[in-house]
Amino acid sequence: MRRLAASLVGLLAFVVYLFTAYRTVPGGDSGELIGAVASGGVIHPPGYPLYALLGALFVRMPMGSGSVAFRLNVMSAVCDALAAAFLTRAVTRGARSLPAGIVAGGLFAFAPGVWRYAIAAEVFALNNLAIAVLLWLAVRYHSTRDRKLAMAGAFVLGLGLANHQTILFTGLPIVAWSVFASRGDLASPKVLARLVLAGAAGLLPYLYLPIAASHRAFVSWGAADTWPGFWTHVLRREYGTFHLAPQGVAADVHALDVFAAWWTYTFDQLGPWGVGLMAVGLFACVREVARRPRGLGLVALAPPVVAIAVMMALGNLPLTTDLYRGILARFWQQPDLYACVFAGVGFGAIVSRVPALVVRPGLQVRLASVIVLVQLAVHHRELDHHDNELVEEYGAEMLRVVPQGGVLFTKGDVITNTIRYLQLTEHVRPDVRVVDQEILATSWGPSLFEEHARGVVFPGPRLSLSPAQGFQLKQLFDANLSSPMVVCGDLTPGDHSSNASYGLWPLGFCDEVHAGSEPVSLDDWLERSEVAAPNIDFRGHAHPPGSWEAIVWSDYWEVRQARAAHIITIAGNNPARHKYLSVAADILQRIVDDNPDVPAHVHKNLALAIGRSGITTPAQKTQALRAWEGYLRVAPPDDPQLPAIHAEIERLKR
Repeated sequence: MRRLAASLVGLLAFVVYLFTAYRTVPGGDSGELIGAVASGGVIHPPGYPLYALLGALFVRMPMGSGSVAFRLNVMSAVCDALAAAFLTRAVTRGARSLPAGIVAGGLFAFAPGVWRYAIAAEVFALNNLAIAVLLWLAVRYHSTRDRKLAMAGAFVLGLGLANHQTILFTGLPIVAWSVFASRGDLASPKVLARLVLAGAAGLLPYLYLPIAASHRAFVSWGAADTWPGFWTHVLRREYGTFHLAPQGVAADVHALDVFAAWWTYTFDQLGPWGVGLMAVGLFACVREVARRPRGLGLVALAPPVVAIAVMMALGNLPLTTDLYRGILARFWQQPDLYACVFAGVGFGAIVSRVPALVVRPGLQVRLASVIVLVQLAVHHRELDHHDNELVEEYGAEMLRVVPQGGVLFTKGDVITNTIRYLQLTEHVRPDVRVVDQEILATSWGPSLFEEHARGVVFPGPRLSLSPAQGFQLKQLFDANLSSPMVVCGDLTPGDHSSNASYGLWPLGFCDEVHAGSEPVSLDDWLERSEVAAPNIDFRGHAHPPGSWEAIVWSDYWEVRQARAAHIITIAGNNPARHKYLSVAADILQRIVDDNPDVPAHVHKNLALAIGRSGITTPAQKTQALRAWEGYLRVAPPDDPQLPAIHAEIERLKR
């Protein structure tokens, strides 16, 4: 019965994941993961070799006409569904309660943070599976003292490290508890040596990295085919070995702010009913540890405490933006797996004390199932992405605007990864030579692009802010003037070398690079930029804060207004160009009409365009007045121009 219940929880999770999974490329790192697996390359540090090897199997499985992206999305679904099943079994056995296991496994499976990465090509589902298996083995070892289970646990920990190194946060506490609870059985030098060897055997997938690096694949990272490059990659030295974020992104974050972010996230995952059950289960585990320090209560308490504490110490991602809070939230899946354990234990503790339920175990199971189904129903709509192609459309729109044979300089994960996915697996615009500025700044980047972006000239060892260490953007543009050049995702921060010699003209989601001496027809650019305007249908697709869909949504509106802002800048105070200001005003007015939640600067630019073009009719006066009033509703309170704006509003009202 226990195995059947766990299997049913896992099967339900898999079916739901399968029907809600992305059919194409999601955002974030997914495009890179898919591209690296499909081309046999190396994934970004630390390489995730176990994911790459398993992914290579999934992309070759017969799944009808499913895309490469869909196959790896399904791999995530399989991993998280199995994780839910193993978690159900572990809690059922540890709490001696089938309903407790069902609640734990079901709440975990349909927690939105887990579900979100169970339907997309990402490394977190495989990490969850390794953690759930470790917990299941630990619970079984506690009741049997079978050393083979301990050896299996060490091997699984090694395999987990070959996928995601953060498994140490929860894996090491389980290992330490197992040795502590064994009362010396695992503490002898001979047994410890065997455990170390079993763990080392799990690390063998790392041997794949130098092999993959030697292929010089289309999507690959680093120089792992050399010993220095291998250790740089595995130890994440390019990111900062003991930090989440690299330089340029990292910020000083107070530990209590990280804890608050975890608590807010957890409340969103479990809801008030789940958090209430979690509190009861947490109390039960603490009481268990007080009575039996070597009991299972400790293996439930120690891993999440360590995981949260480590993240409080190392979590240097800025928490001021939805995007970075969303990135940090990915790492809360580990401690929240244990939050679901506590919720299951709490449910088991409650029903075991209700006389009417004690004698009716079938009713206990039905109540547990209701909790799981409520969790599923509450989050299903927001996490159904089976027809969500926004990220793919985003990348396709960027490739669409690049002239034939052009060079596309990219910046940003979602941009670069999506474009490389489209070129590699969907064969979209193979004529476009894509060069990522962030990869170009590494010591190994130029050699990779020389292989896969033929004809692009790199005037030095790497892109660098320091002329002594490499070349800057001006030199890069100078060296490639013979090819059309387009930038997607802005230029390298801090590199202003090209500002005096080159201009960026908006073209859809991207910008054309024009030399200062190169004549640009404003009328011609207006016509081409109108054709290049992005065309993405957002109807029916949510874009919650912190999601990659929100990035696409934000960029969509930003590039539409950027075209108008460029017109205003070019027109300036030249009376001969004032006719173009009405074009800018029309563009901005359509944006405001279509999306009332646009940023403040859109309203401001609209008012400026109307005012500079000349207000000669009552309709124009009313339009300008509404634009300024719209700006004031969302204007930053420290805008020094507010007094002048209020004065202009009073003038328009007269």
